[in-house]
Formats: sequence, C-alpha cells, structure tokens
Amino acid sequence: MHEGEIEIEIDITDDDPKWVDRIGKTAYDICSELNRNSIKLNGQHTSFIIESNDSAALGCIGWAIEQHLDTIPPKLKSTFQKILEDVKARKLDLERS
Repeated sequence: MHEGEIEIEIDITDDDPKWVDRIGKTAYDICSELNRNSIKLNGQHTSFIIESNDSAALGCIGWAIEQHLDTIPPKLKSTFQKILEDVKARKLDLERS
C-alpha cells in the first residue's frame, strides 16, 4: 500500500472470490462515475484498497455492498454485512471530523 491509502479487510475463506470481485467492480464503477478515488482489490482479493481515506470512497463501497446484499449467498452475507457496518461507521467518523 502507498501512503494515504486505506485497506478494508475481507475475512472470506471461500475459495471463490467472485463476490469480492463483483462488489469491488461495482464500487470502482460507482466511484468512477462520481469522479472519486479509485477503489481496487489487493492481489489476493481479500481486501478493498482505497487511494485516500475519505467518506466518498467509503460510501462507494457501502453502496456496492448494499446493491448486492440480497443476492450474496447466506454463508457470505454476514461477512459483507459486517463490512458494511464497519464502512458506515468509518464514513460517519470521517464526516464528523
């Protein structure tokens, strides 16, 4: 990671990273449409990396998870729900400061 980047870990032991990829692509697309920071996945597809710690980029990840939450398999849903809660809390903290 480079200075200023933040990483949001995804604790998924599933061998199929398609949901991480799908949500990462959606978040990247949302941020690109809003001309915001780029979002990418690390090489192992176990975390999202955001170029800077700002609330708009965190919002893109939250929106992407919310868009897919109903279709995520039950065994992964709680993991993504936890990430969503963490992202929302981090976003709120940034907006308050």
